[in-house]
Amino acid sequence: MLISGNSKFIQSPFTSEDELKKMVIENADYFFGSGSFCLSRELISNKDGFEVFTDGFAVDIANQQWFIVNVALAKHDVWSHIVPHTVKQLVTADQSTTKQMIIELIIQQLGEDSSIMKKFNDAGYGKEDEGVFLDEIRGVLEKIFGKAPIIGMPIDSVSNDLMGWTKTLKSKVKLCIVKQYVESENPENIIYEIPEENHPELDTAENEFEQSMNTEKAKITKDNLNSREICRSDRKKKVLA
Repeated sequence: MLISGNSKFIQSPFTSEDELKKMVIENADYFFGSGSFCLSRELISNKDGFEVFTDGFAVDIANQQWFIVNVALAKHDVWSHIVPHTVKQLVTADQSTTKQMIIELIIQQLGEDSSIMKKFNDAGYGKEDEGVFLDEIRGVLEKIFGKAPIIGMPIDSVSNDLMGWTKTLKSKVKLCIVKQYVESENPENIIYEIPEENHPELDTAENEFEQSMNTEKAKITKDNLNSREICRSDRKKKVLA
């Protein structure tokens, strides 16, 4: 339970993967790095061969890495659902045509989504004329997608089977546990609990299969996402009970 003043927040399960997925896409910075942006399922759904990527991609410009986003719920079986789906994504993502299509989609989005342009600007790109800028961006993206993707898997809990399987993969994996808390007297008021950026449940990209033991968490509300601290707009202290 979480307590803020007279308000009590009770842990509540996600009703669907889409519910969790929406939260992840809207808060990509907290999961994939402060220099990251997402290409959602809606953006790629009409691309041939992309139907296996049901949750989209994330690109971290600052750290020059990319993620296959694979949102999951623990109630889904590891061996019949999560494993085959992830393997299909890895096989498709390894194809050069897939990587080139993603690059072209990002170039297209630069003119349509100012938030993506800002990520590049913040990383020091985009200060030249348009032609130089696009060549520069294309070069950066080709460097990023020349690397193997990281599997970014936000999930509501991690089973021993899932943890064990991810440690056998050659691909790097970032598991992030997300918990949802609903105010008992106001169900529309929801708080999300996620790991600190540098302390996911498992990050083989940084820790070489060592599970983080740091339990410090970041709290996010729907209405106020400007801080990794406990964050309702009234800024009242919340206590983990």
